[in-house]
Amino acid sequence: MALSIVFIITSIITFVFIILKIRKNGLNINDSIIWILWAFALLILSFFPQIPTMVSNSLGFMSTSNFIFSIFIFFLYILLFIQAIQISKLKEKINELIQKLSIQEYEERKNKK
Repeated sequence: MALSIVFIITSIITFVFIILKIRKNGLNINDSIIWILWAFALLILSFFPQIPTMVSNSLGFMSTSNFIFSIFIFFLYILLFIQAIQISKLKEKINELIQKLSIQEYEERKNKK
């Protein structure tokens, strides 16, 4: 029961925080979708605690809390992977912009001479 209350509070705080960040333009809507889905999943798990219990028993976890912590860690790994992809794309864009800027500066210097 205590775990359900923690999930309800956490999911509500997550929803409120995401909505506030979207309104203040601090968070992209595309990036916020995964957080909204995660908060919704927490809310479902808090209202139906038998779901994680059944799944954890069927997968052989010693307790439901171990299963939930494993799910949290898996979720964080997914987020880390998504952010690594985004960082990689941004690095490529930065290199491309640096190359374009260097070519532009070279042509400007060449035209001045």
